[in-house]
Parts: sequence; structure tokens; C-alpha cells
Amino acid sequence: MVMSGRMFRVSHRAVNNLISVVVIGFAIYIVAIPLLPTITYAYKSKRTDPSPYGSLGNSIDGGSSQAKPVPTDNRIVIPSALIDQPILSGSSLSVIDDGGSWMKTLWTNSPKDPGNTIILGHRFTYEQPEGAFYHLNRVVVGDMLAIYWEKEELLYVVTEVKTVPATEIAVEDNTADRKLTLYTCTPLFTAKDRLVIIAEPVVYVP
Repeated sequence: MVMSGRMFRVSHRAVNNLISVVVIGFAIYIVAIPLLPTITYAYKSKRTDPSPYGSLGNSIDGGSSQAKPVPTDNRIVIPSALIDQPILSGSSLSVIDDGGSWMKTLWTNSPKDPGNTIILGHRFTYEQPEGAFYHLNRVVVGDMLAIYWEKEELLYVVTEVKTVPATEIAVEDNTADRKLTLYTCTPLFTAKDRLVIIAEPVVYVP
């Protein structure tokens, strides 16, 4: 009986240790996974062609790029944020549950038409640790970006970067001229606010 009791205490201690390791490991996972894309950003930015299509690359590096054909699908490309994502259409944000960005068709069905084109993307979910717009916070005023729409390249320059409350809907107001509004959740771990990028169309002349 004494031996059995001792074995039970040893076994009980081993189970407690195992549970502690699992709990600590899970806690590390919860904290580390959302930050992993930030850690790998520098590595990716040195090894990723940031502007592989059309005139966007030439507008950034002074014309030394070998421009690739524009994509055949609708996409948004922001080199400074390592964003190269399809633009999906649908009635709700659920269309990007598996990735990509969503064009909210409040005012226009095409970024080629006058009006405020609104594109959203997840920044982080545990299903997608690096969401489509994870690095949107790296965009600054003056950055170039492009929308590829119906096999046509539409270039933009960022004119404003701001954070607004999630309840602030004025960023979606319509405009008479073409305008691009991008936003995602911020801070990283919450949906408390919205990180908003405003961009205006430009004509690139090599």
C-alpha cells in the first residue's frame, strides 16, 4: 500500500507537470502567433518582389523594373506593406473568411468609376495569423499602390493615414471624384479602432 501511494503521488505530479507545460505552451502560442508576421517582415521584404506588375514597379524604382503583365484577376498591391491580394466581391465581409480583400460596394461597383472605392481586409485572426492587411500599418503618406481591375492597372498615391473609432462611418462617405479608402482593425489584438488609408488616383509617366 505504501508503494502504491508513492506511485500515485509520482504519477499525479507528472500529470500536473504535463498540464502546466501544455498551459504555458498554449499561452506562448496565443501571444507569439499574432506577432510572428511582424518578426518575419524584414526577411520577407528583402526576398519578395514588392511590385511585380505593370507600371507600379517602374514608378517606385525609377524605371529599372522588368514589368510583368498585369494580373488577370482583380487585385490590390501595396509594396510597402507586402500586400498582393485578390479583391473579392460579395454581400458581406464573410467572403474573405478564407483570405483576400473585400470591396464594399456602397457607392461604386468599379474603382474605375467616380466615387469612394472601399476595400477591407482582416489584419489578424487565429485562422489567418497574417491577414491580408496585416502590414497595413506600415503604409505612409506618399506610398504608391495599385489596383488591378478587369486587366487594367489603376495607380494611387497615399494621401492620408489615420486611426478612427470603429463607430466612425464618415470614412465611407461617397465622393464626386475617384477615391480609394482602405481599412482594417487596430490595434492588432482587437477590433476597437480602424486603421484607415486614403489614396488618390495618379497617372504615372515614365
